Amino acid sequence: MKRITIILLLLTCLPCMHLHAQETAKKELQSADSKWKFGVNGGYGQRVFRSGRKISAERERYIKDFKSGISYGGEVAYFPWRKVGFGVKYDRYQSKASQENELTEDVAIQFLGGEIIHKAVMKNPRNAVLTSFLLGYQPYRNRTQAGDNQFIFNGKTMGWGVSVGFEHRFSQKFALNLTGSAMMGAIYRLQRKTDFSTETLHLSKDDSVDLSRFSFSVGFSFF
Repeated sequence: MKRITIILLLLTCLPCMHLHAQETAKKELQSADSKWKFGVNGGYGQRVFRSGRKISAERERYIKDFKSGISYGGEVAYFPWRKVGFGVKYDRYQSKASQENELTEDVAIQFLGGEIIHKAVMKNPRNAVLTSFLLGYQPYRNRTQAGDNQFIFNGKTMGWGVSVGFEHRFSQKFALNLTGSAMMGAIYRLQRKTDFSTETLHLSKDDSVDLSRFSFSVGFSFF
């Protein structure tokens, strides 16, 4: 009888103990949560422009390689409110592709701008979903070698994007996050440099350089 009574008491207390542990963890995180956040991240990037016309299988493989790259960067954010924050974000996308000895392109697209962040804390207070809207400056650079000729194409434009990430707090000062981002932008004026001359190219809508891309990254945050 005593054993049955003890078991019933334990079964009754377990849910209360679990809720108490969650509340304790929530209060600890809230009391120690810093308004400042510093983060770094890195992962895979994929551009989404279209080739625009029917191409050979070899050229298609080249463009497929050319669209794939790496993406990395960092951010500093400040949360004046628990669910809303503002930040400065830097991101760099890089890709390189070669087609035998005919063509090589080495591309870098950067983003530097501000972000508005919404933080939704989940049932487990150590987990949160962060949604950001980004707006900023995007420089573009393409080092191209076509046969024996070398060119450097430079451009700049404004761009915007959105990101959604899942963050898990391992401690009061450290968290791991998984983030998916989409960036948009297009360049209509390029500067083409060679060893002998510099020329400005004005591009039509159909010939513009599409900077649209997706990225999936793993990051670390410090509070």
